[in-house]
Amino acid sequence: MLRVIVVGVGPIGLSCAHAVHAERDMKLVGLVDLDPAKRGKRLTQLADESGTAAPNADAGPAVTESLDAAVAGGADVAILTTSSDFRVVAPTIRELLKRGLAVVSSCEQMVWPWYRHEALGHAIDADAKAAGRAVLGTGVNPGFVMDFAAVALSCMVRRVTAVRCERRVDAGLRRRPLQAKVGATMTVERFRELAAQDKIGHEGLPESVAMIAAGLGRRAEPGSVAITLDPVVAEKSLPSALGLIQPGQVAGIHNVGKWSGDGLTIELDLTMAVGTTEPRDVVTLDGPVQVRCKIPGGLPGDSATVAAMINHVRAVHKAVPGLRTMLDMPVAGCVGRD
Repeated sequence: MLRVIVVGVGPIGLSCAHAVHAERDMKLVGLVDLDPAKRGKRLTQLADESGTAAPNADAGPAVTESLDAAVAGGADVAILTTSSDFRVVAPTIRELLKRGLAVVSSCEQMVWPWYRHEALGHAIDADAKAAGRAVLGTGVNPGFVMDFAAVALSCMVRRVTAVRCERRVDAGLRRRPLQAKVGATMTVERFRELAAQDKIGHEGLPESVAMIAAGLGRRAEPGSVAITLDPVVAEKSLPSALGLIQPGQVAGIHNVGKWSGDGLTIELDLTMAVGTTEPRDVVTLDGPVQVRCKIPGGLPGDSATVAAMINHVRAVHKAVPGLRTMLDMPVAGCVGRD
């Protein structure tokens, strides 16, 4: 039985906690969050945030702010869901490694940490090897649909000259924090101000490009991925978790990452906006033989992120020590059962 703690009990972390609680081969032994309003509460008392309830009021541990308290009875793996910034989560990762835990995180920059934070990546890799544990960043995007999936598909061809991934997401079906993250209800002017300060939008697009490049035998040097970020402007009134979006206000983002080198071009095209029509995921590989994979409706972002974390708990527990990426990991199939 794998003993698991969850660090960061926001919407995704809480959903991960419920999922761990439901798995036959896992036991939820700790919940960690710095929010005073959550401290001392158990899963059923936090259920309104995830829409899920644990079987009984005594199920699982209470939320604490202390890692030591969370692992006091022993723990094997930590699920870390606190920040998108690798620099922010790195101290927590080090503390978890000191306590003998493997780590799986939804931190977007960890999907390919060497693109933006190469020195820190090597330092955490050394710490993980010294601790004899593995650390992994994963998720649906980044972590699968706009990066790893393209690399996996490429094993069916002998030459690839171009990769294009398109993801269209109806943010109106996603959690409130994501709608805020893509600027829903903002003015275009405010959106552009925040974009210029790198305070809005999707995290991880350049990391996804760098992962694809590495998986296809190239290296995207730090700073070499060209990124554009533009608002998607509502043409009609749209309901959202943040209130009514009026025509002319921001409904979401259109985010594009491009890179080329050594005979390969990569383009990632992401739209996340309230009211997006025809949601879908499309991966296209060009070369002597074209491969195109389309998922109508697209992968469901929130539940897929939780699934990626839970399914990789087992894999990261057994993985070779060090800072790992999806390119290092065996396929983590869904083995959960009711």
